[in-house]
Order: sequence, then structure tokens, then C-alpha cells
Amino acid sequence: MFGELVAIPPQNRRQLARIAAWSLCLMLAAWLLATLPLPLVGLLLGAVGGGLLLLRWPWLAWPGIALLLPFTSGIKSGPLSLTDLLLAGAVALWFADGVRRKSLRLQSVSLSSWILPYLAVLLLASYAAVDLTEAVSEVVKWIEFALVVWLVGQTLTPGQSRWLVLALLAGGAAQGVLGIYQFLFRIGPDAFVLLGRFMRAAGSFHQPNPYAGYLGLTLPVAVSLALWGWQRSGAQGTPPVRPTMALLYSGLAGVMGAGLLASWSRGGWLGAVVGVGLVVLLRSRRMLLAGLVGLLALLLWGALGGISPSALPAPVADRLADVPAYFGVGIAQIVAQPVTDENFSVIERLAHWLAALRMWEISPWLGVGPGNYAVIYPQVRLLAWEDALGHAHNVYLNVLAETGLAGLAAYLLLWGSIIVWLWRAVRRNRSGTWEHALLVGVLGVVAHLTIHHLFDNLYVQGIHLHIALWLGVAALTNRPQTIDH
Repeated sequence: MFGELVAIPPQNRRQLARIAAWSLCLMLAAWLLATLPLPLVGLLLGAVGGGLLLLRWPWLAWPGIALLLPFTSGIKSGPLSLTDLLLAGAVALWFADGVRRKSLRLQSVSLSSWILPYLAVLLLASYAAVDLTEAVSEVVKWIEFALVVWLVGQTLTPGQSRWLVLALLAGGAAQGVLGIYQFLFRIGPDAFVLLGRFMRAAGSFHQPNPYAGYLGLTLPVAVSLALWGWQRSGAQGTPPVRPTMALLYSGLAGVMGAGLLASWSRGGWLGAVVGVGLVVLLRSRRMLLAGLVGLLALLLWGALGGISPSALPAPVADRLADVPAYFGVGIAQIVAQPVTDENFSVIERLAHWLAALRMWEISPWLGVGPGNYAVIYPQVRLLAWEDALGHAHNVYLNVLAETGLAGLAAYLLLWGSIIVWLWRAVRRNRSGTWEHALLVGVLGVVAHLTIHHLFDNLYVQGIHLHIALWLGVAALTNRPQTIDH
């Protein structure tokens, strides 16, 4: 009888093994429910379930990173954030899955290769860095940037890229909702109180300006896809888009736009005007004409506000009143003015611009070292401004200070090449397709980045990876085999 029990057919052995495994899992879950707090049990079960999904479909790591990036980038241990660990896990999953399937592909993606000259300058400039840890962190940031563009651009399928786009937009909408909540219910530090009854929105970024930058680097794609959805929902002779999709994209864009407005960030507003305006202008000739009329009306309204401030809403007029100072040539004279509550933010930024120029004078060709702005700042600061703020509040001056003329030239070459590539990709893809709308939106993202970087540094709290994900999707979308008419 014992011999008969041992001689179990192979298929039955596998079935018995599955039953035993599931039984063990159920007993483990029951033990966890009985001994651990319920929230912790939910977290553990969610982690296990997510891990199993990623083992089965490794590409899901990218939408997950895109959705959670604003939250996980703020959870840090030393120089590493939770986003860095998630990125390492996504790369490991890609590699393990490729080895298992014997399908590893190491193809070149032009967008990622254009980062190499700038990386080379960063490495050279690191030699003179006072704080090598900060220099290494900056180099690693740009290696991550290139890696994400490269992997996303060559490993995802067209269907998977749409899920990634939706995750990027959903992450922006989640931050928009959080910002609106902070704005209405005055959730935040006293320094962010606005008009005596609201609060400047900062989302999970803890500061309004990077929060506005993140939303501004997402909004143009949502607007472009919304315009595409409404245009195609009434199209004749082609498979129309369901109005629900147009409503979805419009709703996401509306929430992000409201969050951006609640940030009260002038740099974010200006970047959004340029980024979203470019999207509207490129949608069609009709949109181009409407956009030009709208721009003319906006300029006339602004000019009227300059003559009679009462023509603008009082809070907006007050917020924009000192913007012209940013474009003045007498920076030193402006900084020398007495500081008041009204001009504090402008003079503070201009003081850091002057500090960056003084750093550049120390080492004109290769700068003071990547990431070393705050380290050198005490040597070059103006007397009244002790806090380094971490960067120069102008990326171009910050790059000039940290990596010199060589770094600024490589940086401008990088983004100039990306802009030209995106423009050509927009021209190559047939108007009216989802791919064309996406590429127009990504071009709007880069336009926002270009303008907003005149007043701030958006390469903080994982935003560099957010930009890399957009460029990776653009590279994937522009592959000949991915164009779907």
C-alpha cells in the first residue's frame, strides 16, 4: 500500500504541490491577520501581490514608477531615495526577464546617447569638486536620466507605452488634487499662507515651485491628448475616439491646471503659458489662428494692466508686478535696493544669480564641480543672503557655475538636439493620430522646462526621471514599427 502512494503520476504531483503551496499561503495570511496590525498586513499583502505581478509582467514597473514618483522621491535614506531603489528594481527585472526569455536587446536610442557629451564634462568637472559626494550624486542623476530614456525607448510595446502615459498623467492629477486640497483647507507652513485665507499648494514636493514645475511638465501632454480626443470623437471616415477618452484627458488636464494655479508660482505659470500655448498652436491651422488671436488678446490685456492695474484681478496684478525685474539688465542695482515683503523673492533670486556668476569667475572653463553650488556659495555670496538654497534658481547659470563654459555648451547642445529631434518627429507623424498628439505634448513639456529653468531648478525630487520617461515614450512612439494609424 505504501508503494502505491509513492507511485504518484507526475501531473498529480504538480497538482498536489500547487494545493500545498496555496494552503501554505492561506495559513500564512491567516497568521498575519491574527498577529499583525491590519494596515501592516495590507501593506505586506500589497507588496507581495505587486511583486508577483512584476515577476509576471516586468514592464509594469515603469507605470508604477511614473505614478508614484512624486511621493517616493521624497522618501530618502542618505543620498538614495525610494525612487532610486524602484528604478534599480525595474532595471533588474528587465535584465532577469531578458535572460530568462533569451531576448535581451541592446539597441542604440539617439536621445539617450546625446547625454554622453554632457556626462563627460560632468566627470571632468568633478575632478575639481570640493564635495565629491555631491558631484557623484549629480553624475548619477544624469546616468539615471540616460538609462531611463534608453530602456523605455527600446523595451516597451505601443500598448504598454499608453499605460505608461496614463500613469504619468494620473500621477500629475493626483498631485493636482492634493494641491487643491492644500490650497482650500490651508494645509502647509505659515509662510505659504495666501491672501489671508488660502495656502500655496506644494503637493508632496514641500515647495510650490518644483510642484508647479512637475505639473507644468505633465499638463501639455494632457492638453494635447484632450484636443486630439475631442477632434477625433467627431471625425468622419476614421475610427472615432470615444468621448469618454476625451473627457478623461480633459478632466486630468483640468485638475492639473487648477493645481498649477494654486501653486501661485510665477515661473510655473509662465512655463505653462509657453508649453500649453505651443501645444495649442501646433494642433492645427485652426488652432494656430485661434491661438494667435488668444495670444494677442492676452498681450493686450497685459498691456492694459500695465497702464491700469485695476484691469487685472488684484491678487494676479500684485503677483506679476515685479516680473519685469527678472529681465532687467541692472541686476546689481536691483539687489542693492532695500528688501521688502513685496520684492523679497525677486531680490533673493537675483542675489543667487550674482553668486553663480561669481562662481563661474573662479573657474570659467570647468566650473567649481557638479552639485557644488551650495558648497562654494559662502565664498561668493552677497552679505545679506546667507542661505544657499541649494542652487542658483536658474539652471543655465547653475550649470555655468558648476561646470563652466564647457558644461553650459554641452547642456545647451543636449537640449537643442532634443528639441530639433522632437520637432522632426512631430513633422514625420501624421496629424490626427494619438502618436502625433503625444509628440506635440512632449514638445510642450520641453518648452515648459526651457522657460521655467530661467527662474528655478526642476531637477529635484525625481523630476529628472519624470522628464526622462516622457522622452523615452517619445523615442518609443517615433520608432517606425510603433506608428499606429
